[in-house]
Amino acid sequence: MSSKPAPLTDPRDLIKAAYRQLRQRGYYCRSNFWCCSTCALAAIPEGRGNKFVFYHAQDAADLRRERGCHLAWAGDGNEIATALRAAGLTVEWDGTPEHRIYVSLA
Repeated sequence: MSSKPAPLTDPRDLIKAAYRQLRQRGYYCRSNFWCCSTCALAAIPEGRGNKFVFYHAQDAADLRRERGCHLAWAGDGNEIATALRAAGLTVEWDGTPEHRIYVSLA
């Protein structure tokens, strides 16, 4: 008798799954990265600022409370959104680089 692995139900695990795919495409990915966007953006390593995805400590609080959060990003927003959806997350994003991508459990 074979059993399927239990579906991931923690959005942090789903985000990590998407990060694995994005890292293979050259993205710098971090979870609970620094305290805020300003500090996190300043901490991105030199040369990595054109392709990154992260959520910071304030977003992590939303993730625990609401099971969803905003992600800061640079690169190809559609590529990022596709990886997040493939991992099982619901993605809300207006398609513009001026706005962060919101993810939550599907």
